[in-house]
Amino acid sequence: MQNILLLFFLIYSSINLQARQTITLSTGEWAPYTSQSDPQGRIAQMIVTEAFNLENTSVKYSYFPWKETLEKSKELQVDGTIPWYKTKLRQEEFYYSKQAIIRTKIVFFHLKSLDFKWKSYKELQKYTIGATLGYKSTKFLEDKNLNLLIVPKEEENYKKMLNKKVDITASSILVGYNIINKTFPKTQTKLFTHEQKAIFPETGAHLLIAKNHPRAKELINTFDQGLKKLIKSGRYEQIIRNFMTRR
Repeated sequence: MQNILLLFFLIYSSINLQARQTITLSTGEWAPYTSQSDPQGRIAQMIVTEAFNLENTSVKYSYFPWKETLEKSKELQVDGTIPWYKTKLRQEEFYYSKQAIIRTKIVFFHLKSLDFKWKSYKELQKYTIGATLGYKSTKFLEDKNLNLLIVPKEEENYKKMLNKKVDITASSILVGYNIINKTFPKTQTKLFTHEQKAIFPETGAHLLIAKNHPRAKELINTFDQGLKKLIKSGRYEQIIRNFMTRR
């Protein structure tokens, strides 16, 4: 009897091991949502990892500059990429997860010494705007024919702002203050603030899988199912709440 039970256990374990898969996703530095250097700055990664884990899938992450991050996925050097806003161009080349991983509000940050208020994009023409290569907000502001100074890393915009090389910069509220608090001493963090008006309506950032990936729809469906379970269990809300409490 013991031998039969042992055989059953070994067969079950073997099937379980074979069923579990590992995928690789590309991402970049966007704490507190994704980060290679900050273990506490990975809210989006934690959500994605746990959602896939509920569907018997392990996730590894590869980090690149943002523009390269998207290209790695298109070239199938990775299985997918996170977290991305929806654009027409991306929707032509990628499948999006049904549910957003996170939802963010993008606003303008500026120094308190700058008397900054805006209602229309025309009013922004007199400002030099710090922008980040590969970001949706950068393309959006470029299309408005505004004066942009584009850099590869988001934190550079805040350094340029302090040095008076740019007047304002676009960031998610959580990301902006995360950069400020980690980049500058307390004597300088208090110099920054943000304008409440959103640059565009609050939007969600998703998992993307290139349409030319042989298992694209399968992986998207796997994630959607896992995320649905994560939200239903209350764990999704707990991840967000834990971060806000820590802050």
